[in-house]
Amino acid sequence: MRKVHHITTNMRGFQNWMKRNPRKRTDGYFSFAGRELNHEEVKKVVDYAVEKGYRSDADIPGEEVAQLLNWDENIEKNFEK
Repeated sequence: MRKVHHITTNMRGFQNWMKRNPRKRTDGYFSFAGRELNHEEVKKVVDYAVEKGYRSDADIPGEEVAQLLNWDENIEKNFEK
């Protein structure tokens, strides 16, 4: 049986890394509801998480991420091409 490992990211540490590397694009570093976040979305989520006191990406409730990114209740609608 395969083991599944979940890796979490420290939000304050990631925010500091982004400040030290302002030219580094973070597209695809995080995903939500099966979609990779773009650079602006990553920055918005990380800044929000630090402000709210969340330690890692796993601590942020999905509902808050959807609301922060202005995704409506029907998340699948946001992925239509």
